[in-house]
Amino acid sequence: MIPAATILPEGSYHPHPRQGAIQTGVEEATKRFKKYTPYVFSSYMNGKPEEESVDGVLQYRIKTGSMEKLLFPLYAMRSPYYCYAYKVAQTIKKLHEHNQNIADTLSQKEANEVLASIDAYVAVSRFTYNFEITERYPRYKDKASVILNGVNLDKFRPIWEQQEKAFSLRKKYGLEGSKVILFSGALRERKGIHFLIDAFKQVAAKHTDAKLVIAGGDKDNLEATDKYAKQLKDSAASLGNKVVFTGFVPPSEVSDIYLLGDIFCGPSLWDEAFGLVFAEASASGLAVIGSKRGGIPEIIKDGQTGLLINKPEDPSEIAQKIISFIDSPQDRQKFGEAARRYMEEKFSWDRVANDIESLYDRLLK
Repeated sequence: MIPAATILPEGSYHPHPRQGAIQTGVEEATKRFKKYTPYVFSSYMNGKPEEESVDGVLQYRIKTGSMEKLLFPLYAMRSPYYCYAYKVAQTIKKLHEHNQNIADTLSQKEANEVLASIDAYVAVSRFTYNFEITERYPRYKDKASVILNGVNLDKFRPIWEQQEKAFSLRKKYGLEGSKVILFSGALRERKGIHFLIDAFKQVAAKHTDAKLVIAGGDKDNLEATDKYAKQLKDSAASLGNKVVFTGFVPPSEVSDIYLLGDIFCGPSLWDEAFGLVFAEASASGLAVIGSKRGGIPEIIKDGQTGLLINKPEDPSEIAQKIISFIDSPQDRQKFGEAARRYMEEKFSWDRVANDIESLYDRLLK
């Protein structure tokens, strides 16, 4: 079969016990390739070999030492930023670039150089395609295409198929008999969690059986040394046991976290390129609420598979949407079932892998 290289950004490790959306996407898509032999390039990780095969995918981990990066501009006449890509190119002799965000990580000159040199640019959402290409570098739009990200539909099963397990997990966290609003993801200010807590105070005033679960963060993320995490805990202190912080959730246990919730809410303040947690919550059959920002509206069909927040900085709007779902169990069920169907129709990793391989087919022709 024809080899196909996927390159993670420098500083991304693969596979990684705390992997994020980029690593998940690479892992799920490449192992499903049928016509191409996948090679994955990532940064070197202590304790891992520089080369190995994982689930049939060849892994290459690239070392870039600080001294090497310091000297790189002298012998290559390029920015240290290119050192990692240069070493990958040395290995595969033909560069295929994966950049988290061309618009924000590269200068205009560098971006034009990269876009001129590549054969194709793939965006994980229509928003990213517009933001990175058509609005800034329209001359390259014919090179660009959209392949929506995916979700593991076998791993993230709907809650109605796992009632016994859901009950056991709720008991573990003291959530029996509660209406549970769930947030899952990194504890970062741009995720708008502080506004969610403010909104929940309004929800709890009306529904005394409501509880908020905040799942995620690094293992030390809830200590006082983490300024934002401390801010969240301080804000939630007056609510007592109505707010539960789970701390870091290993990737192997993430799918279980969604069984805790009746409603998933992520009032993201920034333009997420995709927003994997919204796809995971939808696949799990939850009633989903997300911001009308970035690629999130491509995952949530407003008024059909979930609800979109126009102004996530407004706790009252967040609260109103949460309360509307609490007040209507029928809507929660209807939206959750529709969300699951939508994920099955549009967001399987098999579809992602097929789309990527179809792109490779077109390029090779």
